Amino acid sequence: MSNQYTMSPYTNKEINDILQSYQNGMSYSCIALKFKRKKTNIKNILIENKIWVEGRNKLKKEFSNEIIEEIIKKYKNGLSCQKISEMCNVSKTPIKRIIKEKNLLREGYSDGTKIELTEKQKGHIKKLYLDEYKNSNEIGEILNLNKHFVDAHIHKNGYRRNRSNGTSVGMVKKYRGSSYSYLEYLNDLNEFYKYKINVNRITKQQSIENLLNYNKRGKSGVCGAYQLDHKFSIMEGFKNKISPSIIGNINNLEFIPWINNIKKRAHCSITKEELIIK
Repeated sequence: MSNQYTMSPYTNKEINDILQSYQNGMSYSCIALKFKRKKTNIKNILIENKIWVEGRNKLKKEFSNEIIEEIIKKYKNGLSCQKISEMCNVSKTPIKRIIKEKNLLREGYSDGTKIELTEKQKGHIKKLYLDEYKNSNEIGEILNLNKHFVDAHIHKNGYRRNRSNGTSVGMVKKYRGSSYSYLEYLNDLNEFYKYKINVNRITKQQSIENLLNYNKRGKSGVCGAYQLDHKFSIMEGFKNKISPSIIGNINNLEFIPWINNIKKRAHCSITKEELIIK
């Protein structure tokens, strides 16, 4: 395992920045993290330059009323304690203390105690994730919970969707706000899966080894790997009621870089008119 700390000599600029950071209120442990140096080395530099204060990290950091108002304003606008602490060049502890003293700490954000969800909250999270296709961030906003906490709860309870359900999520979001109702969409789900199976069956019958870049076929994440793609996507084919035999045909297939395939998702690289002409 590589050492996360740099072992190179300290430059004069770096030393000055370290001293300035400490004088501005940043703890020596935060300074060590910022400069990727060992805490003992940072402490020695502070001692050598005669600005080290023993036990300073335990002292209560005082802020002016003006700064406190600005901290509260930033927190109410959605910034986290960590982000505010970075902006104020201090550790997170005094920022969280101010927020707690003002009784503003958002529900679902740990104040040092373990968060316990009620059965109602647990059921709500499950319903929002599995039935309404909300993501962790959306659920967090609805229930006023931390996104990462929600994500951990979903993972712990095994609520992960499979790849097919992932496609469904994309369709649900695409139809939100349109005249196409959610119930209508649910009724169409089975038809979509049948359509997708037919398209894939026809795709497998094609002589894809004759396509450009077939020899570069590989898995996601592999440098230089290409993947098979439907130019006019399966999802759009279903929505436009185009025959699976057309969507799965060799004329609608091509190999593209894996990263492009991931980004493309259900979008199309050709128009409906171009598809039909071919």
